[in-house]
Amino acid sequence: MAILLISLSATSSAITGLVKEQADVTAAQSLEAGTNYPIPVDIVIDLYYTDARESPGSVYHAGTPNYTRRSGNIYSFAFHPGVPEKLYFVNANENKIYRTHMRSDGYYFPEETVYTHDTYVRDIAFALDDSGDLRLYFSEATGAGANGMIYRLETNGTAAPFYVVRLSDVGGSWAGDFAFDTEGNLYLSSGNRIPASIYRVRSGTGVVEVVYTDNTEPIKGLVVKDGAIYYANWRNTIYKLNLTDGSKIDIYTDSDRTWLSDVGFRRVLSADEMPRAGTYERLPLRDFTRTMTRAAIHK
Repeated sequence: MAILLISLSATSSAITGLVKEQADVTAAQSLEAGTNYPIPVDIVIDLYYTDARESPGSVYHAGTPNYTRRSGNIYSFAFHPGVPEKLYFVNANENKIYRTHMRSDGYYFPEETVYTHDTYVRDIAFALDDSGDLRLYFSEATGAGANGMIYRLETNGTAAPFYVVRLSDVGGSWAGDFAFDTEGNLYLSSGNRIPASIYRVRSGTGVVEVVYTDNTEPIKGLVVKDGAIYYANWRNTIYKLNLTDGSKIDIYTDSDRTWLSDVGFRRVLSADEMPRAGTYERLPLRDFTRTMTRAAIHK
């Protein structure tokens, strides 16, 4: 059984990307924190983000918390691309992947642990595997200490190594941030360091190439959408990097935040919009399996 069987032909929700528009009056509410968070009714940007410095951590939408934990930070997060009411997240200084689920009344269920790793989990991302099944991928990294690893959660309750991030390919340090595009290419960012770069690992060949370098700001969590990379700068700004012409613009600044660490979109994705994990050099899966604990990932 796959993580979650979904209809890839499902119609995408009516969301206009980063176009600013009037929003209906709705409420995203955290049952754990006991606080209601009405989404602003004036200007809304369809982009979510988190601040790693805050505890308890929140996932924000246009400056307003969409979800807040009872305790603990949120470094990275991902909405389920088939059921966006499901929110997965990690604290990069813990070894667990968490999940919560928005109820029909707008409140979130209490978080639950869906996977426990044997070391810190840095980042997570959903993507289709080479069989077309939706999987959850996660990373472990030690900065400049050793090569990093991206794992894929399997349907049998284990986590298998998917891709080794060699420090020699990424300037000598990697904090664990990654993303996939719809063509199966893998993107890696440097993390909290300057100069910072985004690297692309080509599907099929495994060639690693520099996409962009910033000599003044870090590059943290990132997501790929419609030929562009959206990323957080570990300060208070989110940027959009055009992959066609290399141009970059700042699209959102939250002056109340200080360590923006990840970004993401919340919507149902069509088959053509689904990120895909490509084919790269892999390690033998049997040597590095990890066993899941507590709740199964496909629940």
